[in-house]
Amino acid sequence: MDPLPTLTEAIIRQHASSDSYQRGREYYEQGAVVRVVRRDQQLQAEVEGSQYEPYLVQITCDAGGIAQAICSCPYDWGGWCKHIVATLLTVGRDPAQVDERPALHILLAGLEREQLQALLLHLVERQPGLAEMVEGQVQRLHLQPAGDAPAPRQRHTSVDPNVFRRQVRAILRSLDRMRSSEAYWHVGAVVDEVRQVLEQAKDFVAAGDGHNALAILEAITETYIADWVELDDSDGEASTFFEDLGAVWTEAMLTADLTIKERQTWAKKLAQWQHEVDDYGVDTAFEAALVAAEQGWDYPPLVRVLRGEITEQGAWEEEAPSYADELAIARLNVLERQGRSQEYLHLAEAEGQTERYVTMLVRLGRVQEAVDYGLQYLGTTEEALALVKALREREEFQAALQITEHGLTLEGAKIPLATWMTDLALGMGDTGRALEAALMVFRGAPELAAYQRVKELAGARWPELHTELLAHVRQGRSYSPSGPVEIFLHEGLVEDAMRAVERGASYSLLEQVVDAATPSHADWAIRVCRQQAEPIMDQGQSQHYHHAARWLERARTAYRAAGRETEWNTYLGELVARHRRKHSLIPRLEALKCYAAAGKA
Repeated sequence: MDPLPTLTEAIIRQHASSDSYQRGREYYEQGAVVRVVRRDQQLQAEVEGSQYEPYLVQITCDAGGIAQAICSCPYDWGGWCKHIVATLLTVGRDPAQVDERPALHILLAGLEREQLQALLLHLVERQPGLAEMVEGQVQRLHLQPAGDAPAPRQRHTSVDPNVFRRQVRAILRSLDRMRSSEAYWHVGAVVDEVRQVLEQAKDFVAAGDGHNALAILEAITETYIADWVELDDSDGEASTFFEDLGAVWTEAMLTADLTIKERQTWAKKLAQWQHEVDDYGVDTAFEAALVAAEQGWDYPPLVRVLRGEITEQGAWEEEAPSYADELAIARLNVLERQGRSQEYLHLAEAEGQTERYVTMLVRLGRVQEAVDYGLQYLGTTEEALALVKALREREEFQAALQITEHGLTLEGAKIPLATWMTDLALGMGDTGRALEAALMVFRGAPELAAYQRVKELAGARWPELHTELLAHVRQGRSYSPSGPVEIFLHEGLVEDAMRAVERGASYSLLEQVVDAATPSHADWAIRVCRQQAEPIMDQGQSQHYHHAARWLERARTAYRAAGRETEWNTYLGELVARHRRKHSLIPRLEALKCYAAAGKA
């Protein structure tokens, strides 16, 4: 079995938030990772969490490192969750806990046809839901031409649009019994509920059932337009829904097989709805859908493009309108579902959808075409990253690295792409490229994880880079200096951390620096703690007295560290005298006085 890629803690830190890493390390130390199984380059783990059933983690590795890490938990705030972190820490620190088993293709390789059938039938008996999946895969293998998309299962009956009208009406009117001041706080949740109804229309679109999707959309639209003005749209949450609604309308219109007369009927309805919302500043909601209804798939410029006759105008007679990208994306989504790959490529090229063009080329196995086109036409780092991900999925690692390097010369956010390059180059054994990419990540966002990643890759160059990186951090200016402070504290550079937070920092960050500075810079810690606590008490902010008490606790610790307990008692007595009428504060101060006296004794 090939070895897994290197799983250092610096790599884990770089792909997880500080909070996720800390919580994941706690999970690891508590033994929450109860099972880790490795099959070739895939890891599967069970991690105990807040639910009765453990969360399931699946990590897939390739020659470029960790290709994918997913978890069944609901975490969706960027980076790896704590369960993934705990799993990777277990694999890295306690490899003996990993149960190594043969890959499934090896297990199945020795079975006869009858044995495989019996095994599959047995699994379906135990999990009936697998039957539909098996049937779909059989159809894909035997009934579909190579490269075509599988035919979606069509519904044979029409939906009842009144069901969806009632759902939307009930959602919108759920605020009727609330006062306006109370209802304001629930508008976002109400709109999100309507979005859940809209998801049902999207499901029909994805299944290729445009007619039922249109029926649902009509019910949602009529009901929403009739009642949405009753919502408090101060934050724009209610009007923003029209963007989502219009996008689904556009795709549904292109999915349904409509006659010219049917398209004209829908176009009139869309124009009327657009007119009704124009007065509320929602002036583009149905533009793309309206044009999709008017043009269909037989609009002459579009027909020419789909045949491969591409001009500067793309799929338009004249200059492309403002909603051209929205309409192009809807058309591409439909073409993709229908397996019309070559027409997809023609349209993507004609409409300047470079990201979609190159990633489709990769999926069709035309890798060199994708690379050559990408090197010439990619315009942003985001487009480059999409192509890099597609190439990596096909294990075209050298091509992915080539596009990554090119992408770093383009406009856009470079840190995500540079992070990918670090992992990819290291996985391929190119430490030099990995180090240069890691330096780019650090210079763009000087965080502790990026700092440790550079240190890990630097080798003999670390003494030189160490000085350079610290100088870079010291020269930086930030209103939220959490990254620099964490680096300074990690290196024991307390005075640097003190200077960084004096320009402004969150409570939690300031607390970290005060705690670190107290043993060696007690006077500074005393001054900072008093500056934080005294305004709260002086202004009578009773809801924040607990914060003041916490700062005073730290001040007491600093007074003791400086050997100034008598001065602390005097200061505390002055506070009690000054705030004697603040009855909710005095008990907190008295508690500190008692502890101080006990400490002195």
